[in-house]
Amino acid sequence: MSRVRLIETTLLVLAGMLLALATIADVHRQVHINQRLIADERAWRAYTGHDYHNLAIDQRLLGEGGEREVVCGNTAPGAPQSRTQICLAIWGPVVNGRRAVHGGWYLPPKLEQDVRGRRYGCFGQAGEGRCPR
Repeated sequence: MSRVRLIETTLLVLAGMLLALATIADVHRQVHINQRLIADERAWRAYTGHDYHNLAIDQRLLGEGGEREVVCGNTAPGAPQSRTQICLAIWGPVVNGRRAVHGGWYLPPKLEQDVRGRRYGCFGQAGEGRCPR
């Protein structure tokens, strides 16, 4: 009976350690993502010269899991998406609290989602091939 209890206890301890390691790894990953998104917002503000806080960040538009984001915000003061939007493609390492802008595009006001057919004024490396022709 004590041998069975020892095996069960050992298995429970191992399962607990596995769950603890998985939790630590997930928290570490989420902290890294949050730091990256904060750097992206800082880069958008520095690039545009606007200190807006209602920015939309899309982590999937440029590829799933690629650490490339598109950050969109108004070009003039107003409610989110009520003015023309400038969307910047941002990726690379965080340097001085920001990441590099690799181009972008503009979107007309009152557009709920970034629709490729409505983009205009594409610029930079990230803008190539992203606007309709």
